[in-house]
This record gives sequence, structure tokens and C-alpha cells, in this order.
Amino acid sequence: MSKPSAIAVIDIGKTNAKLVVWDHQGGHILFETDRPNRSIDGPPYRHLDTDGLWEFYLSALHTASQDIIIGKIIVTTHGATVAVLNDEGLALPIPDYENTYPDTINHAYDTIRDAFEQSQSPRLPAGLNFGRQIFALEENFADQMLKTNDFLPFPQYWAWKLCGVKANEVTSLGCHSDLWRPHQKDWSHLAKSRGWDLKFPPMRKAGDVLGHIRTDIARKTGIPEDCQIYCGIHDSNASLLPLINRLDQPFTLISSGTWTICFAIGSKTTPELNEERDTLCNVDLNGNAVPSARFMGGREYGILANGNRKTPTTAAITRLIDNDCFAIPSFADAGGPFAQHPGYIKNRHALKTPKDEAALATLYCALMTDYCLDMIKGAGTIVIEGPFAENPTLCGLLAQLRHDQTILATPDSAGTSFGAAILTMNDHAIPQRTFTTVLPSTCRALESYKHEWCKMLPAAVISDSKPDSV
Repeated sequence: MSKPSAIAVIDIGKTNAKLVVWDHQGGHILFETDRPNRSIDGPPYRHLDTDGLWEFYLSALHTASQDIIIGKIIVTTHGATVAVLNDEGLALPIPDYENTYPDTINHAYDTIRDAFEQSQSPRLPAGLNFGRQIFALEENFADQMLKTNDFLPFPQYWAWKLCGVKANEVTSLGCHSDLWRPHQKDWSHLAKSRGWDLKFPPMRKAGDVLGHIRTDIARKTGIPEDCQIYCGIHDSNASLLPLINRLDQPFTLISSGTWTICFAIGSKTTPELNEERDTLCNVDLNGNAVPSARFMGGREYGILANGNRKTPTTAAITRLIDNDCFAIPSFADAGGPFAQHPGYIKNRHALKTPKDEAALATLYCALMTDYCLDMIKGAGTIVIEGPFAENPTLCGLLAQLRHDQTILATPDSAGTSFGAAILTMNDHAIPQRTFTTVLPSTCRALESYKHEWCKMLPAAVISDSKPDSV
């Protein structure tokens, strides 16, 4: 019996890096492995462990190829990350977007970036605008930056490593980089004035084949030399992809992971986005602006739950509500509508067991997600994918809060890799994912609890532009 042909997806999230190998029709996962995505604190600054990731993927591809013929490879990664190349490869380590910069750098950069009204890219902390990363590199490593030839978004950096062809792609460029104007589908004034637009390779479609795998990598991994390497896509946009041609618009996607990102697709009303609350426009693979809001849901859940991963019961949620136990944002400082405000727990004494901590984390993330949906006027059917979809209590709370909308949850956590994989398939061969309809929970006093929670939100953020439902 011949070995099956397959699609390997290199899926690099901020927390975990995975290799997921799908069969050629995207119906089944044939191989999957992962490892933590670690960063290195320096020198010369906090940067990504690209060498460690490269060795991990070479080893994983070699293992997978023992029993599977891999005919296609596509990369999907987190956003806000750029590689700068010279003639020999990386000119400097790739900055971690959580690397921070001195006030002098931040002030100088903030004076030259485009206004939010043009870029739809909010001013974000640390290096979450990768224009800030490039600017800081030029300020601090001028000699090395003068010798650079190319800037590559993170998915395209790995595609280049695999096949030697350099490309640019709009979903990563449109992920709050400060370098793109999504409504005009053109470079920002910042990118043009600094000459950065000329450093990026030509724009390609996420599903374009860039070339074949390098011969030396084919020999190391056992992958056939005619294996096709695709351009690649930003991970949240990969999660969005399977839904665009399936659901009636408007609809809303909640993509959860380290970040919880809410996308409003096809909305008939344009929300009034506010950069101070980390609302923005992402860009889909067709270059269309997509109103979005996000917070670090996965990270904040982990902090509040204190490592407890068990799904809490509705009874545990109700007990916290009855005891007026509230988590007030924010518990992460890298983005979100309340990133500048330290989080706190009111009536912490109500947390008597680890299960209570998981219940508070669940309740908090449901409220924050609901808040984000209000900010972007998320309409139509709501689809939840990722780890939050595996927490039925959280899903039920959200369904109760948004009782006028249908909420669907995906039954698996492979939405990102599946979305990337289908970019390599013919349209007629794409399988349909299955969804579970979420039933609303019946927590008494949830609406009044939400009302009280909203009154405790940091006033400086919500005073002028709070969501309609608050």
C-alpha cells in the first residue's frame, strides 16, 4: 500500500509551536507534535528562539516523513513579527513582540507613525506594532540595518527558510504593523517615508506556491524534493478562512489562544473603532479590512485560574456571582482594552478552592469577550474556536449574555492549521468542519452581575466611548 500524500502545517503561536500533518483532503490529522515557543531574554534584546524552532521543525518533519509522504508545506504564525535579512541571512535576531523599548525610542516613533484613522493600527505597547521594532533596530543597530536587503513577515521568513524564495503577504502586514492602510490597500506614510516599503519583497497571495523545498532540507527530512512550499498566512486569519465561504454574512469569529481576537465579518454597520481600547482593523487574505478587538484571553485565563484547567460548573459560577466576586481587568499588559490598568480581584475571599479560581477565570473571559464583541458590533452567527470552545461553561455564559445571536463552537482545536491547510487544496476538495450549537447557561443574576462589573471597569477607558450595551 502506498503512503498517503499529505499537507504539513507549521503552526507557530506565541505560546506553542506545532507541526500538524493533514491528509491531502484535510479530513484527518495524520501526525501532530508540539513544543513551547520560547524566547531568549538577550543579548542583544528579548528575541525569538528561531534556531531552536528550526531544529524542532527539521526533526518533526523527519519523524513525520517516515510514514507519510509530505507533498505540501504551509506556514501560519502569530503576528507582530518581522525578520530583517542581509546577504547571509538574519541580520539581527527576530525581536519578540513583548520586548520593551526606552521612552526615547517610543516617543520618537510615536511622533512619526500614521494616525489611527488612516492605518487602523492602534498604538500598542512593547513591540506589538512591528514598525516600532524596525525603528528601534535602525536606532540601535544602524550599521547592521544599513546592510539589510529584505524585511519578511514571520510566516514568509519560514517559507523562505524552506524554499529560498522571499515574499510578502497582506494578512501579516495588516496585523497592526503600522505599515499598511487597509481601507486604501496601500503602504502607510510611515512605510513610504522611511523607505521600508522598498525593503519588502513583492506581495503574494497566502495560497501561492513559492517554490519547492530546498534540496538540503529534503535530504535531512526525507521529504520529496518536489514538495511545494506555500506563501503562508497570519494565524488568526487562517482560523477565519474556513468560515468566509461557508457562513452567511455578517458573522463573527472568536479566535482564542494566547490572544482572544474577535472579528466582525461583513457587518452592515461600521463600528467606531478606538485605538485606546485596542480595537483595530485586521486584513483578511483578500485584503479586506476586518474590524477586530482583542485581549490576551489565554494568558489572563491562566493567571486567574492559577494553572487549573478543569472546566468549572455552572454552580461554581453562580456561587461567585452570589458572593460578588469580580475580576477587574487587566491581568496582562500587552494589549487589550484595559492594558494600562493593573487588574484586581474584588472579594477574593470567595475563592476557596482551585475550582473557584477556574470559575472566576471563565466568568472573566466570558465578560471580556462579550465586551469586545460590543466594541466591534459583532453581528450574526458567532463562531468560537480554539481553547475557549473546549470550555462549555464559558461558551454557555457567552450565549446567555448574547441571547439574540446563535453561537457555534468548533469541536476541535485545530482551526488554525486546518485553515492554513485548505489554502493548499482545490475548492471542491475542501471538507466542512462540524460545529456544535451552544445552549445558553441559566446563571441567575448574570445580567446584573455584568452591569456591576461594567461599572467597575477603568473609567478613563470607557468614559467617552463605552460599548452600546454597557
